[in-house]
Amino acid sequence: MIIMKKIIMILALFLLIQCTKPTEDPTTGSIEGTVFNFTTGSFIGGAHIVTSPPTSAVLSDTLAGLFKIDHVDPGIYRITAVKYGFDTSSVSVSVLAGQITTADITLRPDTSSVDTVKTVSYE
Repeated sequence: MIIMKKIIMILALFLLIQCTKPTEDPTTGSIEGTVFNFTTGSFIGGAHIVTSPPTSAVLSDTLAGLFKIDHVDPGIYRITAVKYGFDTSSVSVSVLAGQITTADITLRPDTSSVDTVKTVSYE
């Protein structure tokens, strides 16, 4: 009787294992990173992040400068960050299926459009 119960339990366990859905290999990866200020090292939030070839455009987190792009086909991508008041900057990354690729980007403050104040004297 005990042997019969063990056989039934083993068969039930075997059937349970056979009925589970096999795991599929992932076909896409993800890109995530942070946008930093080159001068201060602080985070830059609100930068527009775009990829070439195109995936989906995202906006970095408003405070921490974090971004993440999911469901990216494997390949080499150029990740570009654009933010008013900073020079545009890009990095290249290689995305592999089932992996998260890091793409941290550093932006330099734009010094070409320095505001000037003109003094006008009235005599």
